[in-house]
Amino acid sequence: MLAAAQAADQATTDNRDMSKKAVRLKAPPPAEKPFFLINDNRVTFSSFAGGVPGYAANSQSSTLAFTHFDAWAYGTNSFSLLMSKYDHGAATAPCLGSVLAPTGLCAGGVAASASIRSTLGWNELFDTKIFSAGPLTNISFLVGADAIATNIFTASSNYDVLAGLQFGFKLPYKGYFNISPMYFQRLQHGAQLEPPGFGGAISMPPPYPGLPDGVMHFSSTWGLDFNYYMDLGFLPENLQYFSVSGRASIRGPDGNGGYGPYPRSPLNNRTIAYALEPIRLTLDAGKLFWGADYAHLVDVWAAWRYDRNISGYAEAYDTSCITKGVYNGSCSSNGVYSGITVKLGAPVPGTPSLSPFGTPFFTSVDNTFTYGVLPSATSPGETAQTVKQVYAFTHTDSWAYGTNRLYTEVLKSDHRDPASPCEAIYSHPAFGSEAPCSGNMEINASLRSTFGFNEIFNTTAFRAGPLRNVSFEVGGDGRTTLSYSAPAKEAIVAGLQFAFDLPFKSYLNVAPLYYREWNHSVYAYPNNAGNSPYGIGLYGKPPYYGLMPPGYTGTIDGNLHYNPTWALEVDYGSDLGFLPESLRYFSVSGHVGIYGPKGTGAYGPYSLPPGWKTATEINAEPIRLSFDASKALWGEKYAHFLETFVAYRYWKNKFGLDGSNPANGICFFADGTSNKSCTEQTVYAGVTMKF
Repeated sequence: MLAAAQAADQATTDNRDMSKKAVRLKAPPPAEKPFFLINDNRVTFSSFAGGVPGYAANSQSSTLAFTHFDAWAYGTNSFSLLMSKYDHGAATAPCLGSVLAPTGLCAGGVAASASIRSTLGWNELFDTKIFSAGPLTNISFLVGADAIATNIFTASSNYDVLAGLQFGFKLPYKGYFNISPMYFQRLQHGAQLEPPGFGGAISMPPPYPGLPDGVMHFSSTWGLDFNYYMDLGFLPENLQYFSVSGRASIRGPDGNGGYGPYPRSPLNNRTIAYALEPIRLTLDAGKLFWGADYAHLVDVWAAWRYDRNISGYAEAYDTSCITKGVYNGSCSSNGVYSGITVKLGAPVPGTPSLSPFGTPFFTSVDNTFTYGVLPSATSPGETAQTVKQVYAFTHTDSWAYGTNRLYTEVLKSDHRDPASPCEAIYSHPAFGSEAPCSGNMEINASLRSTFGFNEIFNTTAFRAGPLRNVSFEVGGDGRTTLSYSAPAKEAIVAGLQFAFDLPFKSYLNVAPLYYREWNHSVYAYPNNAGNSPYGIGLYGKPPYYGLMPPGYTGTIDGNLHYNPTWALEVDYGSDLGFLPESLRYFSVSGHVGIYGPKGTGAYGPYSLPPGWKTATEINAEPIRLSFDASKALWGEKYAHFLETFVAYRYWKNKFGLDGSNPANGICFFADGTSNKSCTEQTVYAGVTMKF
């Protein structure tokens, strides 16, 4: 994380010589502090091999990450989203996975995590400089939260909150060091913690009763984070392309998650967890190849990573870490890894001010956080109505050649949409009923980037009438959940975008696209999947029988390779400039995504039933009405900083599942009647904050 920039008022006196008499003019008021000082956004790809407690001692994972950091008048905000894909060592259901041996052809799992941190500086809050002394630059309040979801068999997930202080220090060569002691509290879900009636073969063993919903309630504990950064400014001028940085996250012991009448074994007590990257060496490729104006636009790096007692699992005694009395290597990691980082958007130190065409390189950047509630969401095959809480982050930027937009959301369902091992299709609970299992959690991410023809070809030929530009558009989507079906969506899009300017500062973007999706489903496995050597139970006991109808092979790894198809994405927005001035606090916007049929997902020599055939999917929020609360309360300068909204959401043939085909066992009951879970229609409300 970058150090927060320190803003200081500058007072000046205007002394003017007069022809007859010197007149002393009143000094102008101090210059107003900029509200946003730094806005830094980056995308990183990296690869690492490390432990997954209870699953693998050395599972290879590839990670795509987005990070946002901003410094504003009173502190800082940061947000990160990571999507990681494991190899077969950390397998999805029905393979339980084990550190004893590889899990065969079961697909590797997916993990997604989202984190947010905010600080409020004491110097800024109290309008003073007393918290800057020597190398100390500031003391700040710190708050944050994390959410982690995986689609491995045990549906491991984590939710935590933290609060404390951050002490910021200055290092040589434009460096910084931050250290944060904190309070830490978390909940964690695991299918293996269920009572025997729901967890089956993997449930908590006697004499312990299991946790009713599979959620551990850990005790509050302490935490300590630190991070640092420093340019290697002592190197000769021709070698000043390098910097070093590092970070650490240490969490204290917080019990075993048992509570009240639901104890757990002392062998499951969590211990001190260390997640360290003591050093990262970064080469500033942007500066090396294109000059100082492009510093840190592209970085390549190598780092040492050390994790001990991952997530608090004690490698010395925890049952997940010990096999036949010997440490199995899954609860710690130690290795070197590497990656590449690309900066997205915003005029910050190190970004070029002008493109080769003489236009600003980055012209705008916008980041928002949204909380909303969907009162009547659906979960195909599970329920026709579940309440989902929505936590969403949106980044948009415009630069010299086009735009970038990242949207990510964390959805938390109520108990009618349960996490693994509960699943209406699999065994329990009954469709739409309240389940003791924890509500499902889903993490989605979508990235779209455009490259304008006018900018690329240095022309205005693609501007005519309301048409503002024609652009290449590329992007990708990702999704995973805690459900037993273990989805792992990966999709790419490519095509054109036609951008139109409409009256009253309105816009309309229409993008016809090529679409290709890959996914995963437990139910796509053959009926003997994982039984040799591992299946739904260790060593295939009890064996996995599956649900594949006779005459169909399923896919060997449960993966789905859908056919390429077409897509149409439409976005619009308007500030309703025709309204009287006294009512110009409202705006409307909307999005429609239409995706063509993509087959069953079978590939190569494998076959799936015709009921798996997909249909045209319509995912739409046709209208959102927003009220600009910050403009109404604090004036035009704060327009769109805080908005409330109400919207209508419509999703037909959700995830492509054909809600009109009675042979589709997800959308229809066995008697051929629709369960209404494959179409979602709901009005919902929420609040959005810019940062």
